[in-house]
Amino acid sequence: MDYKKMITAYAKGGGDEKKMWETVDITAEAMNYIKEQNPGKHDCLMRKLSESLYGKHYSEELARADVEKMHHSGKDGVIHRGAHWSPEEVEAALSDKSINKSVTKWDKFVAANAFWHDLSNDFTDEQIICATYKFWFADEDWHSDGKIWDYMKII
Repeated sequence: MDYKKMITAYAKGGGDEKKMWETVDITAEAMNYIKEQNPGKHDCLMRKLSESLYGKHYSEELARADVEKMHHSGKDGVIHRGAHWSPEEVEAALSDKSINKSVTKWDKFVAANAFWHDLSNDFTDEQIICATYKFWFADEDWHSDGKIWDYMKII
């Protein structure tokens, strides 16, 4: 039995929206099982589902999850984890920059914090914010406006 064929046939037959939502609930149960059994596969599937809904842009939930996983060792040997800047701080820091309207607050949050983890041992916060803009959002030869999404999907 093929899930996609079953749903396609049901939808073509003028399926009931309530029944379609019931299938979402059942699929969510299956996703929870996958999460328990194979967290990596679950994360991959969730990223694919998110991309189908939002394009190559972050939602709040996925952005916070990706930033929470970030870490690096500081010059002092202390391990730094998670967000250095809040979404609001990143928005304010980038407010004077010309950024494509399709870029979300959450794309900026992920990009700035990723660069902070990568560069904070060698650059100031101000330099990192400038580099965040230039590298993630003002790269003229990048093929889409979802550069941070594409990068995080790879890692």
